[in-house]
Amino acid sequence: MLKTVQLKPNPAGKDRTRYGGMTAAQLAAEWVDLKNVGNKSIDVTGVIAKHVAYAPGASQGHWEVVTSFSKGILAPGQVIRIHAGQNRGTGVIRPEDLAGADFHLFTGEDRYLWNNDKADCSSLWIPGQSDPFDAAWYAANPEEGVVLVRSGDSLVPASVGYA
Repeated sequence: MLKTVQLKPNPAGKDRTRYGGMTAAQLAAEWVDLKNVGNKSIDVTGVIAKHVAYAPGASQGHWEVVTSFSKGILAPGQVIRIHAGQNRGTGVIRPEDLAGADFHLFTGEDRYLWNNDKADCSSLWIPGQSDPFDAAWYAANPEEGVVLVRSGDSLVPASVGYA
């Protein structure tokens, strides 16, 4: 079973570089971890990862695609980390943002996407379904540089929750 297990929505310096000037390493420091928490390999082909996006000035969010998987098998315990930004290879990723994942993918867009001033949700979908098969929410204003971990259906600071 594929689940969101960790998310780093507010990397150090993000708010100071939000509208330009961010480096590839800063973008890659914003990420989400998806893990096969089951005991059998799973096919991730067709799975879509989404989050809640807001139009400027809007109070209602809408689901926006983070990425989708065209193919792939994930063995039990393996983790896919999806980083913000274009794929410039893992050489641009800081060591602390490389650790703990088996695979590193990128959103393909040079922009941050996880919300800071509003709550957000990492959700996993099968095409054609009206509801996600997994969803994990976090509260607005996550602390800068903190990794959030899964606790029930919430993502909370690592010192509070458990993976």
